[in-house]
Amino acid sequence: MNRLLASLRYMAPKEQLSYLLVIVIIGYHLIVGLYDLFYLHEVTFAWLHFMFIAALIYFSLHYIKHREIQYSAYGVLSTSSIYIITLLYLNDFALSSYFFPILLPIGSYLILSFKESTLFILLHYAAVTCASLHGYLVLGVDSAAFAFIPVKVYLFIVVFIILFGMVYHLTISENYQMLLDANQKKEIALSEIHHRIKNNLHVVSSMLSINKFGADQQELNSVMLGSSTRIEAISLIHKLLYKQKDFASIDFENYVDELSSYIFNYSDQPIILEKEIVPIQFSIKTMQHLGIILGELLTNSVKYAFSQTTAPKITISLKEEGEMLRFVYQDNGIGCDIIKLDQRKALGLAFIKASTEYLKGEIRIACSSGLCYEILFDPSLKTKRF
Repeated sequence: MNRLLASLRYMAPKEQLSYLLVIVIIGYHLIVGLYDLFYLHEVTFAWLHFMFIAALIYFSLHYIKHREIQYSAYGVLSTSSIYIITLLYLNDFALSSYFFPILLPIGSYLILSFKESTLFILLHYAAVTCASLHGYLVLGVDSAAFAFIPVKVYLFIVVFIILFGMVYHLTISENYQMLLDANQKKEIALSEIHHRIKNNLHVVSSMLSINKFGADQQELNSVMLGSSTRIEAISLIHKLLYKQKDFASIDFENYVDELSSYIFNYSDQPIILEKEIVPIQFSIKTMQHLGIILGELLTNSVKYAFSQTTAPKITISLKEEGEMLRFVYQDNGIGCDIIKLDQRKALGLAFIKASTEYLKGEIRIACSSGLCYEILFDPSLKTKRF
């Protein structure tokens, strides 16, 4: 029983809807069968209902156990068709008996493709029509169902149901399949994200371990800002990845907006951000290294650059120049001494250089008016350009 409930829980919504329909049909025929047996004393009708219920239960359990959709679907539909035609004969082709024969094919659209469901519908209606002709011409049954108007209504409904199936499969079913595919891709991506987060947390742990050596109480705030920025630069990638439909790449400008907004919260004064970024997306791995570079540069500006600046401004640009991508980061802060900067063994600068090497890029630093980093790297790292 637990296995059955677990199987139902993890079914796709379309499968759950089909099983709900089967359960409703089983419940209905169980009530009708008991009513026929104990109240009307119609044993033949009662046994027909119970046999139909047994067949539905068998094919439903078979699908849950073996996941053979074709066998189970055709089994349920064929059994239903045989049951309905048998009921027509037992009811002497009464007009009310044609309700289920007309509506049964609608269920086939839920579990079969358009081609398969259309084939079943044509066979089903052909069988119902042949049985009706047999009752009218051979058995001589006098039923209101054989009058001109009921026959015309019957044919109209048949055509309507077939057209309904075409519209359903061309619109609703196609959209549902697109959503289902997107959901499956999202589940795969989430699994990959969990794996990446685990690895990235290990990287963050290593960063913090390196930082704690040599950090006295006065440096604690600076160290924590740098560490939290590195964590955010990595986690932001997963945040953006989860929010969008395309799980393979991330828009660079969107990433810049999110990360800069986070880091600027640590500044004592408002910072103007100017961007000149072409619409480009990068893979997750590439974005991780670009994120590290950008995070270190933004943090460095917030911590050190604007102590003597009344209108802090940061300019970030990313453009294609010839056969290279040119990334430029510039602030209007106090600048720096290039010689001393090159001699420093700061952790942030080490991260920038290591990430630039991964990108197979070339870094240039200028300090004439504020601080300017220019990185040229291979445009093949981009995944999409709009």
